Amino acid sequence: MANLVGKTYKSLYFKKLTLVIIPDTTQSVVRFRISHLSAYIAAACFSLLMLISISIYIVHAHTLKQASDLQSKLSGANQKWSATVTSKDAAIEQLQNEVIQLSQQAEQMKSQVEEVKKLESDLKSIAGIDPGPSNTAVASASTGGKTNTDTKELSDDVTDSTASTGVGGSPNPVSQEVILKLGQDTLASFTALTGEVKELQTNLTATKQKVAVQQQQLRITPTLWPTMTKVVTSPFGYRTDPFTKIPSYHSGIDFGAHENDPVFATADGTVVSTGKDIYHGNNIVIEHSKGLRTWYMHLNKILVNKGDSVEKGSTIGLVGSTGRSTGAHLHYEVLKNGESVDPKPYLKSIRKDDN
Repeated sequence: MANLVGKTYKSLYFKKLTLVIIPDTTQSVVRFRISHLSAYIAAACFSLLMLISISIYIVHAHTLKQASDLQSKLSGANQKWSATVTSKDAAIEQLQNEVIQLSQQAEQMKSQVEEVKKLESDLKSIAGIDPGPSNTAVASASTGGKTNTDTKELSDDVTDSTASTGVGGSPNPVSQEVILKLGQDTLASFTALTGEVKELQTNLTATKQKVAVQQQQLRITPTLWPTMTKVVTSPFGYRTDPFTKIPSYHSGIDFGAHENDPVFATADGTVVSTGKDIYHGNNIVIEHSKGLRTWYMHLNKILVNKGDSVEKGSTIGLVGSTGRSTGAHLHYEVLKNGESVDPKPYLKSIRKDDN
């Protein structure tokens, strides 16, 4: 076996191959002689080199494909990230604008709460109820130092439909920290407003009850003028008697109304007597409450009966000159616990719709 390999090697080594290179017709032919073994080695090296080159090309192509795929994935991820960031920025900007709008609404609510408080105070004042301690300081603190007047003026500016809608100013973007602080302040404002609204609801309920009591008290208090006229021909107190011309005591007020002018009940009550005598003429006595009675004298005609319930401002008779009288007029008295008192302090309004 060894001899065979040796002979083959010698055969390949000693056998020659001639390579002829012919450049062109003007140059001489170049010949190279190489052994078969060298040719085989060169062919093997060439084949190996080609195999390596092909392998490198395949690996390179695969690497390029992977790089391209990664680049595509990265580009898609970047686009998605950019879209997400843009969407989040838009959402954050929208939330910031909503925080600003909520802050403005909180200011408007504060103004409305102050309006309701003022209305409650006015209602108490009209009804003659003690308004109690002022909430101005609390309101000022809840509005961040703004006074009620400032808030009211701002509310008027916002709600005035005839005002111009133009706005402007230099661009001054706010930072995230400022928006967060504004959100915290707005939350605190709404929290404070919630407490104020609850307190206001309680106060309004109590005020409503007090006003109802006050209205009922007003209904049964003789504050209405008994005639359409306010002309007083003879006041309450001491005077010269129109018949005897001597000093005398006048226990009521004489109103210089015209004959057959209506006579009004000055408060809600019950007719306790109607009648006629030589001094008082046709007369009516109405009982109200708390020991108060009113007495209407010298009537031309009586329009109610004993036991009737009458409402404040209802017509109970007509002006006349019956009894001890010099002419058409109404003698009006207020009796408190059976004793005549000056009616003037009670008289507040002349019309029925004023009571």
